[in-house]
Amino acid sequence: MSIDIRRKGGIGESVRRIDGIPKVKGEFEYASDLRRDGMLWGATMRSPHPHARIVSLDVSAAAAEPGVYAVLTAADVPGKKTFGLDVQDQPVLASDVVRYAGEAIAIVAGEDPEVARSALKKIAVNYAVLTPVTDMEEALEPTATAVHPQGNVVRTLQIVHGDPNARADVWVEGTYETGMQDQAPLGPESGLAVPAADGGVDLFIATQWLHADLEQLAPCLDLAMEKVRLHLSGVGGAFGAREDLSMQIHACMLALRTKRPVKMSYGRQESFYGHVHRHPSRIWMRHGALRDGKLVNVQARLLVDGGAYTSTSPAVIGNATTFAAGPYEVPNARLVGTAVFTNNPPCGAMRGFGAVQACFAYEAQIDRLAAALSLEPGSPSPVPRRYANACSVCRTCRSRRRSRPSTAIRCCFRVAPGMSVTVKRSNAASAWRSATRTWRTAKVSTIRRRHGCGSRLTVRARSPRSRPPPSRWARASIPS
Repeated sequence: MSIDIRRKGGIGESVRRIDGIPKVKGEFEYASDLRRDGMLWGATMRSPHPHARIVSLDVSAAAAEPGVYAVLTAADVPGKKTFGLDVQDQPVLASDVVRYAGEAIAIVAGEDPEVARSALKKIAVNYAVLTPVTDMEEALEPTATAVHPQGNVVRTLQIVHGDPNARADVWVEGTYETGMQDQAPLGPESGLAVPAADGGVDLFIATQWLHADLEQLAPCLDLAMEKVRLHLSGVGGAFGAREDLSMQIHACMLALRTKRPVKMSYGRQESFYGHVHRHPSRIWMRHGALRDGKLVNVQARLLVDGGAYTSTSPAVIGNATTFAAGPYEVPNARLVGTAVFTNNPPCGAMRGFGAVQACFAYEAQIDRLAAALSLEPGSPSPVPRRYANACSVCRTCRSRRRSRPSTAIRCCFRVAPGMSVTVKRSNAASAWRSATRTWRTAKVSTIRRRHGCGSRLTVRARSPRSRPPPSRWARASIPS
């Protein structure tokens, strides 16, 4: 539908959202609502195996089905055969090897969704199943199968600050795991590709990065960028899931081949296959403090599972490692992070982008440290320990970056009057609840120069496990 986006008003005025009324009336057009006359439907054949070699692929029976207008494979990709945000290592369609269950092998255009899906069953693929690498720690073993020719390490980085061998009076140690998470936006992936008279294509798509999509699409389609025109459709949620490409190239290939508009729309199950997820992680940490509770040393070893392809894993492990000591002043630290390839589904952006995995671990460590120090008799609350070690404005972080005011965690504790005092009481938990209630009802004028009450997204994960001594992977980070 056409919406007049011109609105009167300027800075400081309340302007009506251009999508507000259509959404309230149920008239807003999301990507899954797109339609054109003469439109075909696209469908994707995916591998049932996490790791296999494609011995043979025969699409002749599918192409002969009534109502089928095109069946395309890797041999039909007109331009570059791979794509990716930073590293172009993911095949548009797998040709020789599949590296995760759900990897796309062939695409079909049919006169309706049922015809297209039925044709997929006619495609004959002969696989030689290979042993998959499914555990991130096993991926580092010298004997592990190489997911890619260059090996299984996406990126490793180390941050050393101060004296990483500094002594402490009290040490606490733990190993933490977080699982894979899906963004599960309400609107699954959907788009409509329309061939143009100039030999190009117009793609109507729900995405987060139109320009990044274009930079990957045009080379794969072997078209000049000006002939690939992307139009943002209604986005039914994203949360990182729409940063990477899903069906964009596939829909455009089918439209260009058939010379007709082609719509592709994933159901929920295919959506799980079709986009990246949050990285699972395995984190070992060791925190050292003085008897008064002051942190003096943090050791951390972080491992994240990037799945079958690179996506944004280098940035995610960079964030996780940089933030591994948390919002606390730590004079000495050694933080080591590694992202690996496995034959699990690709992982990429999800809200928090590596920071939440580290957060789960270091906040659990602060809880354990508070318990070990027993500095608050009669109260299990670790709030005072957090306050005592929290970053202040313009202090140097362990990553050697200067902290900005937004990292001044102490200000978060002082968001309500008296908070800096009440957190020192033995009943700190009650003080925190009282302070947050005060914050919720405070007038804007009383907090306008403060930084707000901090909040944290905690992932569903397992807390410290009872387990044998640290594995070889973790011991590599323990100072001698």
